[in-house]
Amino acid sequence: MTRREFFGATAALPAMAMQGVAPNILLFMTDQESARLPGPASLPNRKRLIDGGTVFTNAFCNTPQCSPARSSLMTGLEPNRTGVLTNVDGASVGKGLKPSSVTIAKVAKAAGYATGYFGKWHLGSEAEGLKQFGWDVYEKGSDEEVSAKAAAWIRAQKGPWFAWVSVLNPHHIYDLKQVKLRPGVTPPHSGLADLETKPSEQRQFIDEDQGKAVIDYKPEDWLRYRSYYLDLLEKTDHCLGTVLDAVSSAPSIIAYTSDHGDGLGEHGLPFKGPFLYEELIRIPMIIKAAGRIKPGQRSELTTQADLTCIIAMLAGLHGMPQPDMNRDAVFLEYYAKQKWVNPIRTIRTKRYKLNWYDRGNRELYDLAKDPYELRNLANDASMAGVRKDLERRLNQWRGPMM
Repeated sequence: MTRREFFGATAALPAMAMQGVAPNILLFMTDQESARLPGPASLPNRKRLIDGGTVFTNAFCNTPQCSPARSSLMTGLEPNRTGVLTNVDGASVGKGLKPSSVTIAKVAKAAGYATGYFGKWHLGSEAEGLKQFGWDVYEKGSDEEVSAKAAAWIRAQKGPWFAWVSVLNPHHIYDLKQVKLRPGVTPPHSGLADLETKPSEQRQFIDEDQGKAVIDYKPEDWLRYRSYYLDLLEKTDHCLGTVLDAVSSAPSIIAYTSDHGDGLGEHGLPFKGPFLYEELIRIPMIIKAAGRIKPGQRSELTTQADLTCIIAMLAGLHGMPQPDMNRDAVFLEYYAKQKWVNPIRTIRTKRYKLNWYDRGNRELYDLAKDPYELRNLANDASMAGVRKDLERRLNQWRGPMM
């Protein structure tokens, strides 16, 4: 696929960018939002983006954890290249993003943009602000506060601007409240019994880690979990509306995404951990940029590392990596849960997924026949050829497993 085919008639550089008209840029990011929602939700401001926007239906996080996923978005690189392999905080073994990294903010600043970052950072030291990463302004607070601050900053800008708004929800699912069941919310397709044929690390997450919180969940408990998750998601949509209302009619590029998804109770698993099921790795990705990219649904295999690179190309910015527009697979990774180091590598094609744990455990799924990953085919003799080919490609990507 050529750049012209991907972006549409505007081809390599948008016409307005070529004429010196720099589009404003807004990236709105939620935390822990899966592309697979467990029921209907009222998201009118999301619809404002979808109408006339481009929805990437096969978008994936490069790794299902906050810090490394954010490092990929910020740089356009995989976590194994950013150096941020897992979460960056006192309870985890991760290292923060290096200030020397080339970030989308630095690229935008070099082109004359004012840059502002609003909300959760989670990429290391922020004591001196984020200027070393290219952000002129850094504001913290609740989701409602940072959305209001971002809107005020946007309205005050005179020249081209780039605003990154990072809200926390639906991450607050960890603080599950008593809620009413929502109409239309669906139960998980499987429970803990499904883990009997899966890598032992997943059961260990339930017995010894954060999964202990749901070990005795009954079906109605999962309906409450999933209802509350949707409640939280609707709160993020209100924040999105606050920011969108501040964006003028000037040429603009608006993107919506999340750092990673949530287990949502599928296979009896909540939150995030040493597993790479679709609920956790598939994320929302929407770009609205009139005249710059074809609207509608796109089925290309895309990762969050691609998103800011695509934004840069749409805006005519130089310095970000070139996204692969012709790939037939994405390669994903996982390193550790706090101090529990348990690396996993994943290859996901449009039909198959192979998860290969450093301990040697494997999962293989035929997603065309088994979209909810109920049947692990890693030891199925009839799938040996497929498994070996996917293993070969994983080894080519990162080298042989230890």
